[in-house]
Amino acid sequence: MCNPRVKSRQSPIAAGGPTFGCVRLVVEFEDGQVSPVLPDDGRDFVAFMSFAVTRGFGATHPLIALAERLQSAHGVAMGPLTTFYGEEVEDAEDREKQEMSWQDTAVLLEPVAAMAEALQTDGQAMALLRRAGAEGLAEQAAALSRALAGTTSPRVRLGYVL
Repeated sequence: MCNPRVKSRQSPIAAGGPTFGCVRLVVEFEDGQVSPVLPDDGRDFVAFMSFAVTRGFGATHPLIALAERLQSAHGVAMGPLTTFYGEEVEDAEDREKQEMSWQDTAVLLEPVAAMAEALQTDGQAMALLRRAGAEGLAEQAAALSRALAGTTSPRVRLGYVL
């Protein structure tokens, strides 16, 4: 279920249709710390992760271009940002893949922090956010960076709920 405090909005993220209205990023800490509530439930971050994982397959989208820019111009490692899995587990294979998405907190913090900084300072990156209708990504990345920096949990897992 969507966070009732988050207003649904229209955006071109979903190829001209309504954005992920009820998509939510889930940040699970290994030590059981409560998942932070990100601005707009982190839905632009989920969109970014989803498009970033498709780099190299010939698809074009402003969020794919953003991932490429972050990597080439800012040295942001995409591996940790594309390590995620859905929260809804239907079978043993889903459980196994979900378990494989755990990663060291410090390994994820580095690219999230670099991404948050780049999205505040790089004019071309900001333009790509606007083209994608994902202007909330900068604030969401900054909030996630703060949450990761503030935890003592050794591992973290990114997931999403549709």
